[in-house]
Amino acid sequence: MKKNEWKKTRTIYWSDEVNDDFDEVGLSRPSVPEGYKYKRTNPINNFFSAILYHGIAKPVLGFYCLCKGIKVKGKRNLKALKGKGAYIYSNHTAISDVLKFQSFVFFVGRRVNILGYSDSLTMPIVRNIERALGYLPVPLKKDLKNLIALSDACDFYIKKRQYVLIYPEAHIWPYYTKIRNFPEGSFNYPARHMSPVVPAVTTWRKPLIGKKPKQTIYIGEPIFPIEDRDANWNREYLHKETLEAMKKMANEVNQYEYIKYIKKESKE
Repeated sequence: MKKNEWKKTRTIYWSDEVNDDFDEVGLSRPSVPEGYKYKRTNPINNFFSAILYHGIAKPVLGFYCLCKGIKVKGKRNLKALKGKGAYIYSNHTAISDVLKFQSFVFFVGRRVNILGYSDSLTMPIVRNIERALGYLPVPLKKDLKNLIALSDACDFYIKKRQYVLIYPEAHIWPYYTKIRNFPEGSFNYPARHMSPVVPAVTTWRKPLIGKKPKQTIYIGEPIFPIEDRDANWNREYLHKETLEAMKKMANEVNQYEYIKYIKKESKE
């Protein structure tokens, strides 16, 4: 399929649900610089970062989400966290996914930090703004030092009662209405840090006006690791429970299929 062709046909043919990517941003994914500072510990920088996050970004992006007709259901489930930090796991169906979680979904005063590709590191001004807003670029698998630093930073923010947002599907499938299978390894952090996981699912509903569907986000009940089990057991447990919870939430909603996804083997 040629680039952007799916936008004309509203049909996407896929072959690998783990590695296929249809976001077409076209940015490179460079390695994270050695010694990258994942933790925001400078008090002066944190002061201005808080102003940027809570005083500017959140209201502006929140207004954007309201204008886009985004609805949120299940926020009451967050009460079970009782003031704890948590990892949020969500499906990835739009480039704007990050904005809605930071600005609108968790409007409870806490920050949402996001794990993502290192694309923004190629843009000098953007990368500084994103870092202040809590963006955490994922290093290459061979970059052990930065991987350890990222893990420590996630634990650091969780202990500060913040959220860490992870898209375990990794790649964007625009307007997709199902949950793709994702690897168990994406649960290393909550299993190692004995932290709760909050499943969240973006669903799509038919618009009253226009053609493009609107989003409804469902927040599931937190899933807690088992205290007397080791990290390997909890990684498997959290993965299984989260995947099942996300699939259940997605399947229980009568979603509007704006883009038709067809596996290549079934193409006539």
